[in-house]
Amino acid sequence: MTRPLKFLCSCLLMAALMAGFPAAGVQAQFFDQKDVFDQTDLDYEKIFGEGLSANGKTLNLSGKKIGDEGLELLLTKDFLKKVTKLDLRYNKISEKGARLMAQSKFFGQLRSLELKHNYLLDNGTVALAESEAFSKLEKLSLGWNEVRDAGGLAFAKTKTFPKLRKLDLRGNFLASKTKDTLRKELAHFKSLKLF
Repeated sequence: MTRPLKFLCSCLLMAALMAGFPAAGVQAQFFDQKDVFDQTDLDYEKIFGEGLSANGKTLNLSGKKIGDEGLELLLTKDFLKKVTKLDLRYNKISEKGARLMAQSKFFGQLRSLELKHNYLLDNGTVALAESEAFSKLEKLSLGWNEVRDAGGLAFAKTKTFPKLRKLDLRGNFLASKTKDTLRKELAHFKSLKLF
């Protein structure tokens, strides 16, 4: 069979098969270019309300993907003043969001902050390390945030976390020398996770 004849036979076979599909109830489905899994019009008030528990002392927003926009709204809420445990893992928070948190006046009671799997980078991590907003914070998780040496070393030098005893920086890009410095400077911590 020659090449043009094979092509013609293939086209005829496809046309015959496709003509039979509508009778079988199969229809093509088309999507916009926009990712169907993107959440755009989030009801932040509902998300925040559903995340509150323990008489308003725990706020779990893990995986809600509120981003910097949702975080900015969250940081205006008075109920944050009572929160002692805040989970913001997997929320697409960038260094901008970290800077907003660092400037907030609502974290006076916060003891535990989960920020794993966001995009804080060095600038966001440095902003947190230099912030005086977290005076009662005991546990801070910053793993998997694209942090490099400057961000890690900011915590070796910080004096603004008097009660911090547990720090998680796993999954970031810290040099061996940076890890050694952190181990030395934070030897008094109960837990320091760096791998």
